[in-house]
Amino acid sequence: MKKGFTIIEFMIYISILSVAIAAMGLVSMNVFSVGARTDAIQEVAHNGRFAMHKIGSTINEANSLIIPSQQGSIIQLAFTDPSRNPTTFDVTAGKLRITEAGRSPINLTTSKVVVDRIFFTRVSNDSIRVEMNISFHNPQNLPEHNFNNFFLSSFVLGR
Repeated sequence: MKKGFTIIEFMIYISILSVAIAAMGLVSMNVFSVGARTDAIQEVAHNGRFAMHKIGSTINEANSLIIPSQQGSIIQLAFTDPSRNPTTFDVTAGKLRITEAGRSPINLTTSKVVVDRIFFTRVSNDSIRVEMNISFHNPQNLPEHNFNNFFLSSFVLGR
């Protein structure tokens, strides 16, 4: 009697192997998708926290607010140290920038994110509220990279 595989046994083995490979492929795709989503979330959060910290510490060091009088998308601050006057925060081409004393602007956010909007509101003579929306830069419009976050904080001049 010959020992070996029949064609039916062979087809069953191939079917089982195909299902196993397809399942592993789906799991792998899910792992990569979750990883990409996590990267987008972390990049937006890191940029937002860093930007708010830099804006806040600069406002806390400033002596006075030049712009805005009430609300605007640009803030300009004055300091006792004339080498820092004026210091301006603005958004250009989706990047939050700081410019000190007319020097070249420095980007505070990376190319991986876009600052969709920013508002500086004078709450009182020495208090400023900052509202900022940042989204992950997603030119391919991949669903796992669609993420944005809203940041809100208030700071006091001269603290």
